[in-house]
Amino acid sequence: MRAEGSSVSDQGWQNAVLQDLGVPHAGLVTAANPAGPQVPPPPPPMPPAAPSPAPNPAPPPAPAPEAPLPAPVVVTENGREPHPQPEQYADLAHPDLAFPDLAHPSLGWSPAAPQAAQPAPPPAAPPQAPQTPPIGPSPEPPQGPPAPQAPQGPGQPGQWGPAGYTDDLVRNKRHGDPLIRRMGRGITRAVGASAAQDARESADLAARIRRPVPTCRRIAVTSIRGGAGKTTVAGLMATMITQIRQDRVLAADADSGLGSLPLRMGVQAELSLQDLARARPRSWEDATRFLARSAGGLWVLSNTSRGRIGTELEIEAFRAATGEMSRYFSAIVIDCGAGLLPELQRGILAEAHAQVLVTPATVDGALSARGALDWMAGNGFGGLLPRTVVTLVTHTPHEDADLDRAQHMLSAGGIPVVHVPYDRHLAGGSPIDLPMTGEAARNAAIRIAAEVFGRAAAAPER
Repeated sequence: MRAEGSSVSDQGWQNAVLQDLGVPHAGLVTAANPAGPQVPPPPPPMPPAAPSPAPNPAPPPAPAPEAPLPAPVVVTENGREPHPQPEQYADLAHPDLAFPDLAHPSLGWSPAAPQAAQPAPPPAAPPQAPQTPPIGPSPEPPQGPPAPQAPQGPGQPGQWGPAGYTDDLVRNKRHGDPLIRRMGRGITRAVGASAAQDARESADLAARIRRPVPTCRRIAVTSIRGGAGKTTVAGLMATMITQIRQDRVLAADADSGLGSLPLRMGVQAELSLQDLARARPRSWEDATRFLARSAGGLWVLSNTSRGRIGTELEIEAFRAATGEMSRYFSAIVIDCGAGLLPELQRGILAEAHAQVLVTPATVDGALSARGALDWMAGNGFGGLLPRTVVTLVTHTPHEDADLDRAQHMLSAGGIPVVHVPYDRHLAGGSPIDLPMTGEAARNAAIRIAAEVFGRAAAAPER
């Protein structure tokens, strides 16, 4: 009895404890089932199913594209993000638009070349172990000869002098005479009787230019103010003398500023007149280093080096340079600066054998030339007036002044006056090309050369 009561009491105590723990009654352990909870029997085996066809293996999924890495953010000293570079906007430009490089050549920036589509970067190589540098100085790679540099063309950076841009600035290279005038002149010569008379006059002018001279003749070409056509007359006349005499003739640039004589002659000089005065060459071979030669055979002595303005030209340097050159030339045509009052012009006129005074073919030009002649007569240059030739230059197609009355006013005292008519080729300011110059302008240049060279040849030694 005690044992059974004790068993029931223990079972009740276990039930009370399990209920407090939340365990259901079915899970209690009793004395009738001391072995613990029974394991449920396994389910009956399922009948074998019919074999089904094996499905095709699914293709492996494509790897997802890698997202581009974000650009690193660079923070400047002031804490702000720097301005984006132009490459970041490359995808915003329309493919039909091409923006040129705006870098100025004077800043030393090379123009950016057009960029083609860049291929995908190769995969990064696996990292390698660091190698120990060798002890001692590292060997230098072999150096070959420097690669030759491409020559610079006109208008490119580094091209010195204005002559490199002459062809770019000339819009239309035209002949001095219109085509109709040239055709009419050819017909007149073919059927007219003036051909023989023209030939005799040309022969007479050429004989005066070919006159022998004992020493080098200095011919000064002057003007009252700039823009009169002085340099054009000097270059055209000197070229005519060169082709008719068939000996050496020098055209010297005596403009203290940036004279245009080398440009009108189509040449550029590495060395200047002042370099020649300092060097004092002793032979013709040494002297040619300071000279340039035009297509018409005229030798040119420039006052500037590489088309750049240098120091002011003084009369002592000019005398030293031309004194060295006078041994090699029969004549020196001097393109003076504008005006008659500067010391340089006065010194050149004092040593000149003859003078060509150039003035525009206008009312103001004629009156200015008359005033210049009067000034020369009253300031110690009266002896040069009989060896002076006045030249009237027309710069427009239409003449506004009475040339006959102007010539009559300026020819007082026996001074010859020659008119150079308007010429389309000469008015363009490009290098003088005789085949492109009109016939009237060429005839005027020959007459100027004959008049002034004949007077210079007869002048006393200076």
